[in-house]
Amino acid sequence: MNFETNQASTEQANTAQANTAQTNTEKNQQVKDNPVLNFILNVTDAGKYIWQHYMEWIIDVSWAKLLLACLLTLIIGGILSLHSLANWLVLGSLLLKCFIGKEDQNRTASMSSPTTTTTVDSKVSVPENTSVDESRREN
Repeated sequence: MNFETNQASTEQANTAQANTAQTNTEKNQQVKDNPVLNFILNVTDAGKYIWQHYMEWIIDVSWAKLLLACLLTLIIGGILSLHSLANWLVLGSLLLKCFIGKEDQNRTASMSSPTTTTTVDSKVSVPENTSVDESRREN
């Protein structure tokens, strides 16, 4: 009898696991078929893409062009009655430009072309009356 009880409980456990696996599969299928969740995931991916390209543009653009873009943003924000949005956008852009400036620009450039080597053409000015050996001794 003990053997039959263990076998029955094992069968019940297997059935419960099969039902749980089936339920999880159904839930995953519901998540895949959920249009609202898919829309939210697409919007977040688009937001990440826009943010990354905005940051790259802030790094690459000169201060003059950034200030011109800020001025135009404030003007258009005033015309469309979006004062607070325009102010936050301008303030955020200027702060980003201040804090990510040259360091990140150099790091981005070094990441994009790590094997680039630069050569510097160094010219030494030597007075006309002295030879090259005399100028080296003076230094």
